[in-house]
Amino acid sequence: MSDYLKSVLLWCVIAYTPTLIAADTPENSPLTGFSGYPGAPAFTVAPRAEPLPNYPCSMCHQYKPPDPKPRKLAVPHPELDHGKGRLWCMECHDLEDRDQLGTLRGEKVGYDQTYLVCGQCHFPQQKDWFFGAHGKRVGNWQGEREIYNCSQCHDPHAPVILPRAPQLPPPVRAGLERQEGVQHNLPAIWERHTTAKATESTDEQQ
Repeated sequence: MSDYLKSVLLWCVIAYTPTLIAADTPENSPLTGFSGYPGAPAFTVAPRAEPLPNYPCSMCHQYKPPDPKPRKLAVPHPELDHGKGRLWCMECHDLEDRDQLGTLRGEKVGYDQTYLVCGQCHFPQQKDWFFGAHGKRVGNWQGEREIYNCSQCHDPHAPVILPRAPQLPPPVRAGLERQEGVQHNLPAIWERHTTAKATESTDEQQ
């Protein structure tokens, strides 16, 4: 591991430490220092390990000795595009037990609790996730709170969500005609807001 990467990981642990001390510890947490935030509403996490096509990883890795050396991986491993080249698999995966993830402190974390690993560096997003401002909820907005794990929206190996083209507008229903004179292609809301503010400012100056 490079000195630069060590300094980045050390910074993450140092920045994370005040939260560790103040945190409540929910049940079934594998971590000794952190797994929650005071005041965060209770939740369960949608299972993540079972839907993974190559899980358990030990199906193949039980026949191969651990090799922590960074290198180009072959199929079925995806190309790692996370951390701008500063990270390697063993920053998140446990070297000896491939069916487990691992923290920077060497604690094992299951694939159903990936948010504990992601939050070591992405702690602002993790805190928002605990309180419901980040991420997605399963089912309804009322009742028991079940939420998706980080890795169900973000590919851990390439976590940036690429922009997508918007859906086409719905067609006119059968038997109806499109109304003439209706502006369907208005400027973006921020453009209209800016124009309105500029008009108000001009009127005030006059």
